[in-house]
Amino acid sequence: MLKCIQRLLWVLCIVAPCSEVFSQFAISSQTKIQAVADKQQYAALMKQFLEEDIQKVYGKNLASNTASIILLRVSGTSTPQIPSAKIQAIDKSLQGKWEVFSFKTIQHNQQQYLIVTGSDRRGLAYGTFTLSEKLGVSPWYFWADIPIASRTQATTIQDSTSTEPSVQYRGIFINDEDWGLQPWAAKTFEPETKDIGPKTYAKVFELLLRLKANMIWPAMHPSTKAFYHYPQNKEVANQYGIVVGTSHAEPMMRNNVDEWVDSTMGEYNYRTNKNRVTDYWIKRLEEVQNYENLYTIGMRGKHDSGMEGIKTKKEAVALTNLIINEQRALLSKYLKKKVQDIPQVLTLYKEVLELYKEGLEVPEDITLIWPDDNYGYIKNLSNANEQKRSGGSGVYYHASYWGRPHDYLWIGTTDPSLLRFEMQKAYELGSRKIWVLNVGDLKPQEYPTQLFLDMAYNMQPFLKNISGKEHLENWTFKNLGSKEYGSLLWKNYQLAFIRKPEFMGWSRTEPTTQTKATDFSLEEVKKRITDFESLERGVAQLEPQSEPLKSPYFQLVAYPILGASKMNQKFLYLDLYYRTASNARTDQQPEFQKSLEAYQGIKELTKQYNSGKWQNMMSMNPRNLPVFKKPEELKNVPQKIDKVSASIKIMIPAGAFSEQGKGADSYWEKIAEPSFTGNALVSKPFSLQKSITQNSDAQAWVNYEVDIEKEGNYVLKLKAIPLHPLHRNVGQKVEVKLDKEIGKVIDYETFDRSEEWKENVLTNKTIKEVTKAFLTKGKHIIQLRMIDAGVLLDSIQLESLE
Repeated sequence: MLKCIQRLLWVLCIVAPCSEVFSQFAISSQTKIQAVADKQQYAALMKQFLEEDIQKVYGKNLASNTASIILLRVSGTSTPQIPSAKIQAIDKSLQGKWEVFSFKTIQHNQQQYLIVTGSDRRGLAYGTFTLSEKLGVSPWYFWADIPIASRTQATTIQDSTSTEPSVQYRGIFINDEDWGLQPWAAKTFEPETKDIGPKTYAKVFELLLRLKANMIWPAMHPSTKAFYHYPQNKEVANQYGIVVGTSHAEPMMRNNVDEWVDSTMGEYNYRTNKNRVTDYWIKRLEEVQNYENLYTIGMRGKHDSGMEGIKTKKEAVALTNLIINEQRALLSKYLKKKVQDIPQVLTLYKEVLELYKEGLEVPEDITLIWPDDNYGYIKNLSNANEQKRSGGSGVYYHASYWGRPHDYLWIGTTDPSLLRFEMQKAYELGSRKIWVLNVGDLKPQEYPTQLFLDMAYNMQPFLKNISGKEHLENWTFKNLGSKEYGSLLWKNYQLAFIRKPEFMGWSRTEPTTQTKATDFSLEEVKKRITDFESLERGVAQLEPQSEPLKSPYFQLVAYPILGASKMNQKFLYLDLYYRTASNARTDQQPEFQKSLEAYQGIKELTKQYNSGKWQNMMSMNPRNLPVFKKPEELKNVPQKIDKVSASIKIMIPAGAFSEQGKGADSYWEKIAEPSFTGNALVSKPFSLQKSITQNSDAQAWVNYEVDIEKEGNYVLKLKAIPLHPLHRNVGQKVEVKLDKEIGKVIDYETFDRSEEWKENVLTNKTIKEVTKAFLTKGKHIIQLRMIDAGVLLDSIQLESLE
């Protein structure tokens, strides 16, 4: 048993002068680091990072210190400092655990030691970098230039043991890197390869370990050479202990965009060119067989498209079933393992989800990865039978996207509330095997990346209702020293939830359309201008005076807020300009001049971002879509005429009900986010896998009392957040009753790329008309009755028709 423990545990031993305290340890300028292990490479890497971090904090030459930190993998032999019996006695409970670490203080020969034990190599890394973070070294010290404060006082480390991560594999997908990460790496950071190569990946992998992540889907656009084009890339991943996977379109560790060449290899068509496709896969398996990988199986087109040479879903299902079986035979043969012991994933993205619904046979040890719809709304999650699969399930989620109805590649504006809500829902329904976040270029997505990986590593604080705003404020306090910065960013996210800056032109892509006037009313335009002006004042007033904080403040707070503000102002002032008849407009109008100023502001902000270390990182016009054009190029829009309405409008937050009743298996829950009102209502439990029959005792219900001051004809509308059904056999339905009327069923379910879905994701809302009725003066009752779980209602609206 002891030998088994010794093989599994990794240990970091930190030693300092003797102390009478045995449950805590003090790291100071007198701490030295040494690596001793039967396999020293990983321990030596951790030693290097910890040495550097201690030097940054304490500014001492560690080589001259008398006390030491010892990194070792327990191998059954004693170290010069500590007998093996004492090592073996530490944290035997870690045996067989996944990525767990512990801190334990012991004393030997009048010396006090901090033993940092990892159940595996990444457990050791997380323990090491937890020490670094306690010293004050932010995971974002490189990627956001977070300064490291000097210390003179020792840093106290308490004895503790971590829990296993909430999600087993947690990582990021670098994607659409053409306008940021690739040009920055090629021209600024890694000119020797002119690409995203091993030097860049080393910094990415270090960040992942500091964020307690463990997985990468590497960059794969045509602007970048394939990950395996540079042999050092896989060596760096192995050195850091990062698991390498590939995206939904890249089976068997291959990057088809860069590695499959039609002119010499023929069509990427399994039916007509099977031998070459198979040889192509085999060569990669032979190359990576000794590395830690997650193997994507199945087959799509060369890039993000359906399988080539297929005409019907039935045909695609049959061929994909054949391909999966043959791929599994290859995996077993060339990796020399039972296929069930090889981590494999199938990402049910785009048409693959439809094939799965059509009967695709996926062996149960393969992990199903559920995707969002590219705009943050998860499309399906595991039902009771799927939750029993030995391979489990996971989620692929977007914080950045290129595609229809419109890209959002510029600024990280994915709503934290929505991200948290959807991932918590996934976690509750058992998707805990793999979480991967599409981060685009990584740099503009610092906070969404942090939030996503924090939840993946430890979901418990989020289940205990730590609010999204609180998490964000804690993050800005930890990195920039102020919670007020988090408050500013939160307001910016709320404004982006109404409309992302990239969507402000009311244009589309694939196919690309030109910009037009906004759909905002005059009142909404003026309020939005005021809101952003207030944010800009906040950014200016809270700018740190400390020089080391100016750069990270600009990257994390000022640029995303000011950039969004200027983009909004460009179109909001154009919107006011469009209210003038086309033949009467002049460039001297104040509204047009303010639009010009806003555009110039974006140019200046981006120039500032691209100075020094981050030169070539930020593009102000990814893909050169019409929304990024100068105001001078956007002038030819018809006059905008405001619709004047004298109708009475009553809005009730969905959470502001007057009374409620639970069903036998259902209930309504009030939540603050995501919503527009801050007082929303969601139908639960998420585990409910069937629709509830109308007029059933199983229906949970809520009542709203409405006081009508003026009788007349009214229309009742119900506004919701546009989620997708939780499971394949349910919908997004709710029953609505007005007074004595028979209940009407409203279904919010939408289908891929329909016009309704496009409007929903661009606005983050869906509004359904329920009924028109003549209402007398006085009190009326609106009742909502639950049919499907996972419906998120924002508000009830009554509008007079007169």
